[in-house]
Amino acid sequence: MSNGSFSNTVFDKVLSFIAYTNQHIFLTGKAGTGKTTLLKKITESSTKKMAVVAPTGVAAMNAKGTTINSFFQLPPGSFFPGDLQLENLQAGILSISAVVSDMSYSREKISLFNELELLVIDEISMVRCDLLDVIDAILRAVRKSDLPFGGVQMLLIGDLYQLPPVTKREDWAFLNRAYASPYFFDAHVVRRNPLLQIELTKVFRQTEPEFINILNDIRNNQIDQNSLEILNRRYDPLFNPSGELSPIIITSHNAEANAVNTEKLHELPGEEYSFEGEVSGDFRDLGLQAEQTLKLKEGAQIMFIKNDTGDDRKFYNGKIGKVKSITAGEILISFPQEEDMVLEKSSWQSFEYKTDPEQVIVQQQVGEFSQYPIKLAWAVTIHKSQGLTFDNAIIDAGKSFVSGQVYVALSRVRTLNGLVLKSKITTESLRSNPEVIRYMAPAKEEDLDQILISQQESFILQKVLAYFSFQKLSAGLESISSNPEVIKSNITEINLLLGQLRKSVHELTTLSSRFQSQLRQLLKQNGFKDQPAIQSRVLSAVTYFSKEVSTLMLQPMIKYLRIKPQNKIHQQIHHLFQKQRQLTENQLALLQIAAGLLDKPLDQKDYLEWLDQQKNKTAHQPSGSSGGPQAVTLQLF
Repeated sequence: MSNGSFSNTVFDKVLSFIAYTNQHIFLTGKAGTGKTTLLKKITESSTKKMAVVAPTGVAAMNAKGTTINSFFQLPPGSFFPGDLQLENLQAGILSISAVVSDMSYSREKISLFNELELLVIDEISMVRCDLLDVIDAILRAVRKSDLPFGGVQMLLIGDLYQLPPVTKREDWAFLNRAYASPYFFDAHVVRRNPLLQIELTKVFRQTEPEFINILNDIRNNQIDQNSLEILNRRYDPLFNPSGELSPIIITSHNAEANAVNTEKLHELPGEEYSFEGEVSGDFRDLGLQAEQTLKLKEGAQIMFIKNDTGDDRKFYNGKIGKVKSITAGEILISFPQEEDMVLEKSSWQSFEYKTDPEQVIVQQQVGEFSQYPIKLAWAVTIHKSQGLTFDNAIIDAGKSFVSGQVYVALSRVRTLNGLVLKSKITTESLRSNPEVIRYMAPAKEEDLDQILISQQESFILQKVLAYFSFQKLSAGLESISSNPEVIKSNITEINLLLGQLRKSVHELTTLSSRFQSQLRQLLKQNGFKDQPAIQSRVLSAVTYFSKEVSTLMLQPMIKYLRIKPQNKIHQQIHHLFQKQRQLTENQLALLQIAAGLLDKPLDQKDYLEWLDQQKNKTAHQPSGSSGGPQAVTLQLF
């Protein structure tokens, strides 16, 4: 399918929510509505510091990101949110609080988490609730923020009517003490902080209104007898393909698909050829759709597992063809009513996210896997058909499909005429999970504009409050405290000074958190109708925190730095405190910038211009200071 000219008002609004708000979003839509296209657009156009993750290696490769476990360096297993003692946790289940307390991230990873502004999780339907709570806990802890996900905007993409989360029965018997269901929306962080649900509705994969309506009815548990009869007209238990290509069989288990493909390949006459994939660099996620060892014969039915990226696109993800010949290592693929093509190898990359010296998040390729972009295609599993589109397919819905998966299989096919049923479909086999039906409540398109304005106001306030974060001061002090030379020297006055500074920054952080919560509550009550009241609170806070940072942190460091170093170790410690002094003076300059951000009342028409101006500023590089406001007392907070 081609979405090159894809245009949709909902599509555009999602881009606005990403660019101009910090609203957490669940982006959904049935198969073939352009979710992947939108993700690509966001990664290409967003100015936010972002990362893309997914629950599996295959999903991560498709999204050109990395896996959740790799990004957060999580151990395998499940996670429990309660305060149970470790001895009460069964094997394979870890306490979320223990995971957070045992974190040992590198300085580079901590920098990455602190700079992150947007985290995209693709194929969210497969992400368990406990995994989302772990992500939330880690980001809050590292970023030292009580906001959901530590203040990082979350974009969760997926279709809850497709592949569900995989949970071991024994694990769920324990986790269900804390969670209503394994789905991501029953994570504690989501229940406490509901997501804005936005649904893409225009279908690009299917073009037949009748088939689209049937698929919609299946999703909503509303299929009637008439639609069921139309579907079951495709029932043909004795179907015997007569064309050049056989419709692909969609199965539920790997063993079934592998058995069919192996048997069909073995039945073909002639020599079997093996083609080895090549791995370079760090490529951990070998759970690819491409085979490490690809076995082929002339006459083998294959499908492409990648879109052609050339100018003259000859294949797409899911296109079926046949191996016409294998000579001198050259593979020729044939298609009905199309020209033959010489197959060339493709490559898949693995990535890591890092921050560069300018604190910009960069996606760095760390490995590559090269192989022919095909696999045997007499049969495929539902999981491996993810993202594929078939002109023809055979589905045996009555054999071993679990509830809800029939929809996934049916939605892989373009048309009703391209569908063959080996067993009749019953209402029971089409039933969707009731938890999903209850949760789904996408926003109405006509309501999105007002929600967007409200969230832009919240984002503007967040931009202002970001200048009241003392996280960098805290991180700087932690760096000094953990410095081997400082620990080794064990100088009493240094230890006392560090203790005093750490106590001060902790108290300032606690008070700043209270101040920020009060301002958010004020915005929640009145919006931007009473901007002078918000600005008055900001000015009061600037005066108070400037005085406290100067008195409690800057002055003690200046006093220490006036003492001449006595030896080399003292010189090194002096250098560390000079850097901390610069951070502190930088913080004072940031507070002065905050004083002027809302000095002029903003109308709705000004929001986007204001936010665009802030993109050119950064809370790490103050442009200077302006005169501070008059002194006030702490009571004004």
